[in-house]
Amino acid sequence: MKLVNYTYKGITQIGVFKDHLLYPTEFENLYDLMDKYDVESLDKLKLGSPVRLENVSYNAIIKYPKADILCAGMNYYEHKKECLDAKIDYSNEIKSVYFSKRCSEAKTSGDVIDLHLDLTKEPDYEGELGVILGKDIYKANEKTAFDAIFGYTVINDISARDLQKDHQQFYFGKSLDGYTSIAPILVTRDEFLGYPNLELKTYVNNELRQHNYTSNMIFSIEDMLLELTRGITLKKGTIISTGTPSGIGKGFNPPKLLKPGDEVLIHIEGVGDLYNKFK
Repeated sequence: MKLVNYTYKGITQIGVFKDHLLYPTEFENLYDLMDKYDVESLDKLKLGSPVRLENVSYNAIIKYPKADILCAGMNYYEHKKECLDAKIDYSNEIKSVYFSKRCSEAKTSGDVIDLHLDLTKEPDYEGELGVILGKDIYKANEKTAFDAIFGYTVINDISARDLQKDHQQFYFGKSLDGYTSIAPILVTRDEFLGYPNLELKTYVNNELRQHNYTSNMIFSIEDMLLELTRGITLKKGTIISTGTPSGIGKGFNPPKLLKPGDEVLIHIEGVGDLYNKFK
């Protein structure tokens, strides 16, 4: 099922997109929907009459996250190498890297995003597969980890590379206002057979910059859920950004960092697109 966060005639709702039509539900946000339904019971959702798509505006599938977004860093081998070469990271050991980013209000497809050039000279893009949990999990096993996934979305983990280096931590450089863009669409996990292997592409001004498959992650979604829940309770509604492949702007020589007027399109097979312009 494809769920969409949209606004129509001043009313914000979660809708179901099917057969090229958008059907409203009774829920104002995804958190409320997940409190009443799990993936297995979504077929019981009560749907209203379809709305006219040309009169709809879209919001991030979770516009106001209740907690910081949990991110995996350097989770593709080639991206790990380009981070070492660009001196974004200094560790040569292949270990899982986790960090969080603050997001008080997520941007979404079609929004124009402020680069904060008064603070950073090295704004960058990162196309990533996002995972949203629909259940609390702790000390997960293979079955409970998979069952806890509600669905998948597209995330641009926008990053200020110079702030990452200056502070030797990712938090500030990842958390500037507007530096998280999340697609308006979530595709529920039952649309895929098991953990999906999806093609990911990032275009900047129509130039293909990133191209890889989620099966090439160093640590899979399952690996991350099993490892983290050994000691952390991951709550329903947790957003996990699973890492970006190589091709970030900082990884080029010379770097191809974001500048005003740039347009970034992230496409993830079977999930959808996320498009933003920057100022």
